[in-house]
Amino acid sequence: MIFVNLACGESFVSRHDWVNLDYSSNHTSVIRANLLGNLPLRNNSARAVYSSHFIEHIPRAKVLSFLKECYRVLEAQGLIRLVLPDWENLCREYLSCRDQGEHSRGDFLMLEMLDQCVRLYPGGLLGDYFDYLKSHAHEQPEMLEYIKLRCGEDLNLTADLYSLVANFTDSEAPSSQSSASRIVNLMTHPDRLMSRLQRKFSTYRIKLATALLPKPFREQNVSYASIGERHAWMWDFYALSQELERAGFHHIKRLSCDTTEIPDFPLIPLDMTVEGYPRKGQGSMYIEARK
Repeated sequence: MIFVNLACGESFVSRHDWVNLDYSSNHTSVIRANLLGNLPLRNNSARAVYSSHFIEHIPRAKVLSFLKECYRVLEAQGLIRLVLPDWENLCREYLSCRDQGEHSRGDFLMLEMLDQCVRLYPGGLLGDYFDYLKSHAHEQPEMLEYIKLRCGEDLNLTADLYSLVANFTDSEAPSSQSSASRIVNLMTHPDRLMSRLQRKFSTYRIKLATALLPKPFREQNVSYASIGERHAWMWDFYALSQELERAGFHHIKRLSCDTTEIPDFPLIPLDMTVEGYPRKGQGSMYIEARK
């Protein structure tokens, strides 16, 4: 029996009893697969299926078939564990920030909620905002801490790179810092460099294929964001529980980053940092259901 990690990205477990699947990868521990088709796994072969921050990227009409595939590969009484943005939590936090006059936080939450649903270019407006904060980290330390708390994005680490590269290049221009720090980051992680090149090539192919479309249509309807950047739907616990039941699951529970009913499940590093914080921030919810 195996554990399955779907859409693992760079968060995979290199153990003989784990199967890590994703659309693309340059690591030998990750198998490339179409995650919205038939999973390359036998019926009843998995002790548990895990997926973090992927289901919100699945087109709404395909979510049920995806969950049914997860159900198919699980053994009897096997568990699925899903981690995803919590729509209810986001809405409540947003309204609370507005009510308390914390408008900078409210603006960020609105950007976080909406940009990933309508993004038209890699990184989108949220990426632009993160780049701005990295190059002005000393001016808004509280905002950087809030973002780390909410979504697990530690912009302070990248901000340190900005400072280091700025001193090395003797340049204070944010654009120079941005370009240089990205180069340093990519050159020290060859797998990320290869993935970046593949995404660039894919984007150029899409731009070439859509070049003949009317410009107003392209600007409003064509997205050049990479796979995995856009959210196709948002879920709260009630809505996803209904969908899990439709797929055949039962005993649906809401847990936390540090709790699970899956034996021998590595909460660290999948859902927690070594410091004990939620890896994807407080805006995530954790749902487990049994076959």
